[in-house]
Amino acid sequence: MRRRRAGVHAARRPGLAAGAGRGRATARELGYDGSLVTALHRAREYGPATGVFAALLLAWEAAVRLGGIPAFVLPAPSAIAAKAAADVELLWRHTLVTAQEVVIGYAVAVAAGLLIAVLIVQFRTVERVVYPYIIASQTVPKIAIAPLLIIWMGAGLLPKILIVAVTAFFPVTVNAVTGLRAAEENYLNLLRSVAASEPQVFRHLRVPYALPFIFAGLKLATTLSVLGAIVAEFMGASEGLGYLILSSTFNFEVARVFVSLIVLVALGVTFFGLVSFLERRLSWKQEAAARVVNTALA
Repeated sequence: MRRRRAGVHAARRPGLAAGAGRGRATARELGYDGSLVTALHRAREYGPATGVFAALLLAWEAAVRLGGIPAFVLPAPSAIAAKAAADVELLWRHTLVTAQEVVIGYAVAVAAGLLIAVLIVQFRTVERVVYPYIIASQTVPKIAIAPLLIIWMGAGLLPKILIVAVTAFFPVTVNAVTGLRAAEENYLNLLRSVAASEPQVFRHLRVPYALPFIFAGLKLATTLSVLGAIVAEFMGASEGLGYLILSSTFNFEVARVFVSLIVLVALGVTFFGLVSFLERRLSWKQEAAARVVNTALA
């Protein structure tokens, strides 16, 4: 009798019976939208971190208000938010200046770094002559170079671009050299055995293999570029987020310092995200290297 009732219930619910036969039913079979499932997954992934952040803000607000901490020592999060709303135009103007320095200096560092990396990989003489100086340049603090460049070139845009470029140059160059040498020797010999020229080897094998290394250097250089711009503005500037942080500190406008730091973090994260997006768009290049090798083998 019990078996017969179980069969009747299974017949009344065919979806459940079929799902039980295959295991757990999929989200689509249960009627959930794919975007909803993605949102729920992200909520589970980032929910704990968001909760901790909110708890810290609440504790910060309570400590300032209940402890009677002066605003010029530690402003409450609500005061920082109010300052951000009041300083939108000021923040935008100084952010554009810093962003200009970062973007131009970063572009110079990437162009110079990739070019020198190619020359180092192609010519052993260039490696012996140039590479030691590249390594030695990293032992000199950039904060020591910045005053010299400002003395020589003034407090304009050019010295700040150079400081950003010098700061971001090293990770781009070193990672590019490592990546361009990452292609397996067997594949290199294979392409050369079918009369592939060196530019063809670079385009179809070395560059695709080097992309993960290159983008690792590019992403590291994004954060270093922002730091380089701030160091340059600390040394001598009349505008920019670094100047705004320094002048606000001298005037005990601590809320504005916090707002400037938040904008600075947002600028760096945005820049990093753009490079990461470009990396995902070019991921097919790595598959292209495998196709070239397979074609040569055929």
